[in-house]
Amino acid sequence: MSQRWALLLQYDGTEFAGSQWQPNRPTVQGALQTALQELTGAQSLVSLAGRTDAGVHATGQVASFVTDKSIESMSGPRWVRGLNHFLPTTVAVQAATPVTMEFDPRRDAVSRSYQYEVFVANQRQPLRERRTWIVPPPFDHDQAQAALTALLGRHDFAAFTPPTDERSTLRSMCEASAGSSGPEIRFQFRADAFLQHQVRRMVGAAVDVARGRQTLTDFHTAFARAKPGSMGPTAPACGLTLVEVGYPQPLFNYRPLSGSPCHRDREGD
Repeated sequence: MSQRWALLLQYDGTEFAGSQWQPNRPTVQGALQTALQELTGAQSLVSLAGRTDAGVHATGQVASFVTDKSIESMSGPRWVRGLNHFLPTTVAVQAATPVTMEFDPRRDAVSRSYQYEVFVANQRQPLRERRTWIVPPPFDHDQAQAALTALLGRHDFAAFTPPTDERSTLRSMCEASAGSSGPEIRFQFRADAFLQHQVRRMVGAAVDVARGRQTLTDFHTAFARAKPGSMGPTAPACGLTLVEVGYPQPLFNYRPLSGSPCHRDREGD
């Protein structure tokens, strides 16, 4: 009898060519499908809640797969232990739970949350560079936050993504903030869905404002104009982490979503 399972994944994306399978290149989907075959003896197609680019990390990626292999007493914890035995050290399943056969980790999601790490310093920071964008001063945190405030609500975010005519560029942004602790800046975003490179371009543009390379007025004007691909630059992938995918009912025992609910958008992420 077939059963669909959902997995909560954490991974360091530094050595991966992205989350989606690619021929002859290391990917998160490829690593998970290989581990499933090693564990069950059968091939399984893995679906992911969101596509992350090469070098992007995750603490809350959601995957699902269907298996008809009868593995005695294969509970959620056994799937976690079994898959982690065969996965590379850069990927780990954090939780597993049975779901309905109709569950789709991408289409059923109602929100995604990302964070982006910036560290302000004049010199290289070897212990941070796999997970952080090192930015030289000056950096005006208040200016960065003022730029992000304009992004809240439902808007056309075309300016932050490469030109496309395949789908709508309207998105609902529920959270856009830049918290600071000394030289450490943590950007946080939550929306119904995100466009390609949207988060990295939003960070890049906000950092430009914080460093005095762009005025707030110019930021707001370009955003309102919504010319595809006009805002940036695109921040490095290393600082970006997918931290949570939200569903109408939580799948796993991690923190509930905070803040106001996002308008649901099924047109893509």
